[in-house]
Amino acid sequence: MKYHNIIRLIVLVCACLGSGTSFAQPVLHIVPPELANEPLPRPVGYDTVDVARLEFVYEQTEVDTVLSRSETVPCILHVGERYTHYEDYHHFQQDSVYQTLNWEITYGKSEEVYNMYPSDLRWDCLYDMRDGRYRVNDAYSFDLYTYEDSTAQFDWTLLPDTVTVCGYVCRKAEATFRGIRWTAWYAPDIAIPAGPWKLNGLPGLILWAYDDKGTHDMKLTAARKARGEVIDFHVGKRFRMKRERVLSLLKRYKTGSAPYENMSGFSLSYTDEHGNPIERPQQREFYVPYELE
Repeated sequence: MKYHNIIRLIVLVCACLGSGTSFAQPVLHIVPPELANEPLPRPVGYDTVDVARLEFVYEQTEVDTVLSRSETVPCILHVGERYTHYEDYHHFQQDSVYQTLNWEITYGKSEEVYNMYPSDLRWDCLYDMRDGRYRVNDAYSFDLYTYEDSTAQFDWTLLPDTVTVCGYVCRKAEATFRGIRWTAWYAPDIAIPAGPWKLNGLPGLILWAYDDKGTHDMKLTAARKARGEVIDFHVGKRFRMKRERVLSLLKRYKTGSAPYENMSGFSLSYTDEHGNPIERPQQREFYVPYELE
């Protein structure tokens, strides 16, 4: 994905208002109306690492058992010679529109593109299949985080069960990873030791994975050759932290156990539907962690 931080403003406004907030329709003020006709700047701060050869589309469902709510988003896994990149499919579609227009687009038009392909997933994963290292981007409100993970190793138990997913015969494997018990179905005919999110290490691409609590489910819906899209990763203007620190911040903010401390310096203000200033309540948002340790 190629998003300059300024481009993210419109997207982040939608994310702040849409991801788990339940107080009375607040309006977040950050982009003045006159900005709508201003041109978007071209993207900067990206590391191009590979060219996609294959792409796999997944349906990803998360269930928050505390809020009794689920969210399903389409995601895409691009596979190159060395790297894989997993992200929100709608982010990818937005980026494709911008590239088709050669980034000659205004802020107002970019909002229309967002409404065509609304995206909710805030994180993406870049996987180096040679050294087993992940680079992960995540975010909360206007704070953009990044961290590296070189210890995402699964101790899989291979089982004889089989199932067919999108026409591919898959074999079963199970593993516990950082506090969550996973079942994965991998396709030996697709010799790629990767999968959605950080799932990896099996003798075939993981086409379907879910946990034993019913809170995570990622299943392949389409597989095809890529059209030569570059695989790149946003590296600019993010807070570089350790994995444990990022996950701790997300847990505190999303569960409402601690007030949000804005690190980015953007001025945030909220109003009710009548324009009266209000405080953002400290309460639980939609939160389904993939790692408990």
